Amino acid sequence: MPTKPTALDAYMAAHADALVLIERIHEAIENHDDAPAPEQIHWGHVGDMVETRRMLQALSDRLFNEGEYAPEAK
Repeated sequence: MPTKPTALDAYMAAHADALVLIERIHEAIENHDDAPAPEQIHWGHVGDMVETRRMLQALSDRLFNEGEYAPEAK
């Protein structure tokens, strides 16, 4: 009979998955092998990178209780 996973088991699995995603994202941004040559960059590329940065900033804000996730001043 299979055992039911605990909250700790689920947390640790999600944690490991998050670390894998962070590494993949880092490698993709750092080693963007399929990036166009600098003279071929257009505003669509800029929009993609700005959106990537926006999503990463939202995640950072949530993790560090900043931006919209900052505690309200009392």
